[in-house]
Amino acid sequence: MTALNSKMNSTPPTSRGEKSPPRPHPRTVGWFGTTAVAMGGINQSLFLLSALFIGQGAIPGQGSASVVLLGVGLLLSWMATPGWTELILMYPNRVGGIAATCAEAFRPYSPILANLTGVCYWWGWVPTCGLTALLSASAINQWYLPSVSVPLLATCIVLFFTTINLCGVKWVMRFAMPIATASAVLAFLSAVVPIYSGSVDWQQAFTFHLTTPFPGWFGQVTSVMAGLYLIGFAAPAFEQAACHVGETVDPNKNVPRAMFASAGLATLYFIVLPIVWLGALGPEAMGRDLALELGPTFAPLLGGAAKATAIWFMIFNMLHGTIAALAGASRTLAQLSEDGLLPEFLAKRSRTDAPWAATILTSGMAIAFLLIGDPVWLIAAANLTYLIGIAMPSIAVWLLRRNEPQMERPYRAPRGTIVLGLIAAVAWALTAILGFQQFGLPTVLIGIAFAYSGSVLYAWRRFSDRRKAGLPGIARTLHLKLTGAMLLVLVLDAVGYLIAVGHVPANHEALIVILEDTFVIVALLTFGVGLILPGMIAHSAVQVSDAADKLVKGTLADFTRAMRALAAGDIAAAKAHFIFTPVFVHSRDEIGSMAHSFNRLQEEIGRAAEALKGAREGLSQAREDTRTNVRLLRDVSRQAGMAEVATSVLHNVGNVLNSVNVSATLVAETVDGSKLTSLGRLVSVLDENRNDLCGFMANDPRGQGLPSYLRQLHQRLSAEQSGVLKELGSLGKNIEHIKDIVAMQQSYGKVSGVAEVLNVTDLIEDSVRMNAAALLRYNVNVVREFDAVPPINVEKHKVLQILVNLIRNAKYACNEGRQTDKQVTIRVTNSNGRIKIAVSDNGVGIPTENLTRIFSHGFTTKADGHGFGLHNGALIAQQLGGSLTAHSDGTGLGATFTIELPCQHS
Repeated sequence: MTALNSKMNSTPPTSRGEKSPPRPHPRTVGWFGTTAVAMGGINQSLFLLSALFIGQGAIPGQGSASVVLLGVGLLLSWMATPGWTELILMYPNRVGGIAATCAEAFRPYSPILANLTGVCYWWGWVPTCGLTALLSASAINQWYLPSVSVPLLATCIVLFFTTINLCGVKWVMRFAMPIATASAVLAFLSAVVPIYSGSVDWQQAFTFHLTTPFPGWFGQVTSVMAGLYLIGFAAPAFEQAACHVGETVDPNKNVPRAMFASAGLATLYFIVLPIVWLGALGPEAMGRDLALELGPTFAPLLGGAAKATAIWFMIFNMLHGTIAALAGASRTLAQLSEDGLLPEFLAKRSRTDAPWAATILTSGMAIAFLLIGDPVWLIAAANLTYLIGIAMPSIAVWLLRRNEPQMERPYRAPRGTIVLGLIAAVAWALTAILGFQQFGLPTVLIGIAFAYSGSVLYAWRRFSDRRKAGLPGIARTLHLKLTGAMLLVLVLDAVGYLIAVGHVPANHEALIVILEDTFVIVALLTFGVGLILPGMIAHSAVQVSDAADKLVKGTLADFTRAMRALAAGDIAAAKAHFIFTPVFVHSRDEIGSMAHSFNRLQEEIGRAAEALKGAREGLSQAREDTRTNVRLLRDVSRQAGMAEVATSVLHNVGNVLNSVNVSATLVAETVDGSKLTSLGRLVSVLDENRNDLCGFMANDPRGQGLPSYLRQLHQRLSAEQSGVLKELGSLGKNIEHIKDIVAMQQSYGKVSGVAEVLNVTDLIEDSVRMNAAALLRYNVNVVREFDAVPPINVEKHKVLQILVNLIRNAKYACNEGRQTDKQVTIRVTNSNGRIKIAVSDNGVGIPTENLTRIFSHGFTTKADGHGFGLHNGALIAQQLGGSLTAHSDGTGLGATFTIELPCQHS
């Protein structure tokens, strides 16, 4: 079943108690500005290198193999980028990036799943905001402001960029673009200068050594996975460019530019720079503070200024990380709040369109984290959530390709890249399971708490919305019960893990790692089953319940009123308003079957509403035609009587006219028709002399000897008599038309499901007759081009309903589009066992952008709200085993609608 995805360009007034749609974002951002902000993700490689080379505390690093891992992380991001680009451009009015867009993709499955993805994405960026501020502050403190503490400087940096973000996205871009330009130029020089100076040891650059936590292949796998786990932070180099789609000028053109420009710069930072630096500086220097070690890469060009240049290179790059987190992650929270997935206050925007509440929350959490030093275990915990935030969008793209193939896609990812995105998502999931545990149980627990904190916020929003609606804040649902049970299972799992680890000797490191991996898997599955699956069930049930309630209170209540109105003879009041509310459930189980059955029920009710509308219009037209014809018959009878009397009198005119006192003025008034009383007087005068006039008329039957003014009267009355005859003929046709309309209504009233063998051309002729009066009124010519076709075995009223509507629409299109030469052509062909009936007109045509929408329920381009009625026509054609399609070359070039039916002749 196809769902209509409509995009509103205006904000209509809402009724009392309804939530107003969010105001659109002003589009002021270009691709260069977006790429500049995305540099905050591109330069993540700079602090990842140090962490990966030497680790921290009890966490071992991966040594020079980190360079390879950086390349693998970049490759995974490259694999997912085309799908991400397709996803965000499907919803071009949203902000917040790939994770916020998932709210639309996952809505048919579970709002909690959408909430989980967005909140996890936000948690992944918050520590980065504080960490990059700390690194910038550390360099400034060491070289310029030694008397000011590093945490204080870092806090000031975060607050400064918070203020910039509150001024609006234009100010963010103004600050980001010069910093990005300086960063990119210095990065390019740091790569090119050592190569041209010959200071790169290429053998050393491509010699990699992996540090493992314990010997054996499992230790190597664990080390690689732990490294790749942190290198999930390579993805910000790509996805950060997707955070401002709703604010971008011409997003279809500029967003792909920004995405792939960011990908190109990420290649420089994640592959070229690490290899050049490893060859020029050696693995020992790579594990130390890069701000102090990168001077030699600039020295051949800048000499004594090389050290200061290296310091500012690091400062510029770290400032980007602070800007990007405040700009992109804050908008993710705001977008989720507008979607009804987070507390309402987070959606608040300032006059500059800045999400000020979400920005202040992001800033506050970043400052809190930097004040405790943003330790590696905290970064690792946040990275778990970030991996969820970047893996789920690839799944969303795949789901939309499978379940909504008809949706508009301004950018379509090349074939095969959707599967590559899924492979990347699986790889990130494996690194989380096999690498996350290396950072210890506290990190595991904190990461899981971060991941599912969004569920608490979602419960807060649901509680608030229910209270506003006058309902109890907490609903005793199956979802709540299952979630409570799963949380208990998780607690028991944690207790069992602690008991098991406590009884394992410390020297059995591999066994401890296996136990830790098992706990992580069970924890993730527990939350997945406890939150996501019950959420999907509850969401589906609520959708069906809401749609059923709307149906009962709306359309079905209208049907009751309509029947009462028909019983009272009030045809105009016999109306039933129907709005199709599809229930989106894509699970292939009992829930999916329930939703499918309910949607079919809605379709049947929609067809009934459409039939009621057709019956009401037909009865109204029949009543009006009857009234018109009664008036016409009365007028014709009166005129016929007058013409007959006058003509019979004129035939008796003779030579006695010379002796009759008939004035020329009296006859002139009669000829002019301005005074009907004159005709009466003339008739009475002539009638008095009837006998004397007979002889004259016998000799001059054509009235040639009459005076000129009487001859004019004779001609006018003869012509009047001929108009009378035409109107009598038209009256007869109208009476026949009324009979056809009544027959059509009787046909609509037949019980559906009864098929009969019918001649196709007879069906078409019946449909033309039902439109005959309007075709004649609009002066539309019908051309028939019928091939010989076999009879078909169908329900007559269903085919008639489609054909009558198509011919009616065609005559309206002709009348709107042309003054003369209005023509409707009906062609019947037989091809490969399929009968095609094409109804073409030379009218106004259909705009290209409407061709894919005209079969959607409720679609119309008419100001009065009356549309083509094609939605039900397409559904009926499908029921008959056929199809209804449309073609038009554009506005003013006419349109063709083709019904294709199987040759089911007996």
